[in-house]
Amino acid sequence: MVIAAELSGGLALIAGMWSRWVSIALIPILLGSIYAPHGAAGFFFSNPNGGWEFPAFWAVALASLALLGNGTYALQRTRG
Repeated sequence: MVIAAELSGGLALIAGMWSRWVSIALIPILLGSIYAPHGAAGFFFSNPNGGWEFPAFWAVALASLALLGNGTYALQRTRG
C-alpha cells in the first residue's frame, strides 16, 4: 500500500495533478518512514539503514508544495 501510494503520488506531483492534496496525503507516509525504519539510525542518510534527515527534508518540501499549489506548467492549473 505504501509503495503504491508513493508511486502514484510521485507521478501525480510530477504531472502537476492535485498537487496540494497529494502532498498533504504523502506527508504522513514520510513522517511514518522517519519513525519506523530511519529514526533509530541517526541523522545522516549515509549511516547504515539510512538516517532520518532525508525523509524529513521531503516532508518539509511537501508541506511547502501544499502551501504553494500547482505551478505554471502543471497539467492542472489553478485559476487566479
